Amino acid sequence: MDAPEPPSAAAAAALLRAAFARREGLADRLGTNALRLFDSAGEGVDRLVVEHLAGAFRATGGPDEAAYLPAVREVVGDAPLFWRFGGDPALSGGPAGDDGRREVVEGGLRFGLELLPNRNTGLFLDARAARAWVRANADGRRVLNLFAYTGAFGVAAAAGGARSTVNVDPVPGALARAEANYTRNGLRFDGRTFWRSDALEAMKRAARAGARFDGIVLDPPPVATGGRRGARVDVTVDLGRLIRAAAGVLASGGWLLVLVAHRAVQPDPLAAEVGLGSPIWTGTSDADFVPAPGSPGLRAVVYPAR
Repeated sequence: MDAPEPPSAAAAAALLRAAFARREGLADRLGTNALRLFDSAGEGVDRLVVEHLAGAFRATGGPDEAAYLPAVREVVGDAPLFWRFGGDPALSGGPAGDDGRREVVEGGLRFGLELLPNRNTGLFLDARAARAWVRANADGRRVLNLFAYTGAFGVAAAAGGARSTVNVDPVPGALARAEANYTRNGLRFDGRTFWRSDALEAMKRAARAGARFDGIVLDPPPVATGGRRGARVDVTVDLGRLIRAAAGVLASGGWLLVLVAHRAVQPDPLAAEVGLGSPIWTGTSDADFVPAPGSPGLRAVVYPAR
């Protein structure tokens, strides 16, 4: 079957307006000023994403979706608009003299964002509901946040009364932004809070030291990644050993939160294989996300230690 023709600019503008209208009042109900307003193929334009982030708009997609930038401009009006279409710097930009730095609020917590020049801003909005769960279930716990990126789950756990939080990521710039997020929320941290390491290596070292955690967040990237100092991780083949390693440092009475967005990955049998209990919570993204046909979207599952 041939792929459907992409919509015209006028049709895309109409789809954008309809999507924006469907989300009227949603940000207030969710307690945030950061919202996905148009969600790609789920709303009729493959790969085109538009988000509202602390008073600014951001449009992203592949190089072909740059053709829809005038339609996005038409719909957002005079508000600040940033865009990034693929990796070509010529297809990225924003208002003159605006560095794209913003601070968003989610459930009263503050996170720094950078709308340029990276593909990701610093906060994954689709995990909002999972962060709220962690915050509500972190009191008194030692929480390990793997693939921490800019530390949003660690911030949620610390704000929820965690006894301690450890954020693991191999990228020093990400950990620096995580520390800034702790600071902007008035949260305490020390030399153990931010750990520059590959996730598997960090868990191996924790196991050798006899460390145990009462809550573990496992949020591997949905596509294969691996940097100069981090081992390559492919969730389609590595999730089993990641869950096995996490189970090895999970304390009795603890919980493991696994987040997956890849349609081919099923965490339940992997968790059962290593002796974790049946899920005690499952979640998806909030209503500002519309999975494409055939896509499960983000799935968040919490397993208890037995």
